[in-house]
Amino acid sequence: MEKILCVALGGGIGAACRYVLTELCNMHGGAFFPYGTILANVIGSFLIGILFVFFSSHSSLSPLVKLLFVTGVLGGFTTFSTYNMELLTMARTGEFTFALLYLGFNVIGGFVKTNRMDSARTVAAWVCCGQCHRLIL
Repeated sequence: MEKILCVALGGGIGAACRYVLTELCNMHGGAFFPYGTILANVIGSFLIGILFVFFSSHSSLSPLVKLLFVTGVLGGFTTFSTYNMELLTMARTGEFTFALLYLGFNVIGGFVKTNRMDSARTVAAWVCCGQCHRLIL
């Protein structure tokens, strides 16, 4: 239960930070180009790299601390940072085939599925309206 609470607390903090960053960016032109998302992803990737080095040299810290900051805060702030760390780990350990597959599935797969979900939402709305229309008649 402690682990779940650490992740939940950190996730809430990270999500709130991302929201504030996005709102600040939107007030300064971010509504025209989503640079708030880019900043969150780049900052999150930078921070997960720092924390990876820090936790590697401070192994005496409780695993709960890592869960709070890496999985929780950075997971809530951006999942992109975790993706980059996993991709970098695969590349550094020579697992280039897996790294390329991972890259492709995340980027292309995510794009395709997002597009399909948008299409599915449109179809679901159309079907629902069709059903509602039948109920009215």
